[in-house]
Amino acid sequence: MDFANPYAVIDIPLLELFRNLSVGLIMAVIWALVISRTTRLVVDHRQYLPMFLLLIPSMILIITIIKSSIALSLGLVGALSIVRFRTPIKEPEELLYIFVAIAIGLGLGANQVMVTTIGFAVVVAVLIPFGLTKTLNLSSNSNLIDIILHIPEGNNLQLADVEKLLQQQNFTYKIKRLYQKDNRVELLIDTLKIDVASIDLLKNAFADSGLGFEISMTSNSRVIT
Repeated sequence: MDFANPYAVIDIPLLELFRNLSVGLIMAVIWALVISRTTRLVVDHRQYLPMFLLLIPSMILIITIIKSSIALSLGLVGALSIVRFRTPIKEPEELLYIFVAIAIGLGLGANQVMVTTIGFAVVVAVLIPFGLTKTLNLSSNSNLIDIILHIPEGNNLQLADVEKLLQQQNFTYKIKRLYQKDNRVELLIDTLKIDVASIDLLKNAFADSGLGFEISMTSNSRVIT
């Protein structure tokens, strides 16, 4: 970077850029694979690979370009100041995955290949035990059932009554989140094994109680029937 002429742009070696992009793509594939083996989130793991294949090279390209000019660096700050992301990230673990991917892009974009590779290897090495534990203990997989109940006016149903309805069903569960506002109750249930018949029984129990309801289920397990 030429501090005497901040508007000067230095030519970028193409071989260096190609090397950094290649290393970034390899790390993106490895990172997506590691996450799919170790994550505790109940999500579609296939979403991570295309996201990292775009995010990491994009970061490499941005850092490679702006590091050659002070003017471009300041211009990037101004451009990013107007960017707003409307999709909230609810899980801190998912934010960590994205942060690591950004760190890889920053390191490779700054041409610190060896340092970035060592740091990435350390992060992967830390996560490997979690992957082994998850592989050996398949019961750690879970299914999340999101239940939204709409209690009609005049219905005196209490949360204890909702709990009793759940206890009458043929599956073991634990409540991970409970939210109530006015006549709306939202439950997030974590269960190791669930089948369609159990869901039907649960729906019938809510219907018999005169409740309006919405049920959605996300599976991160191979034991669903």
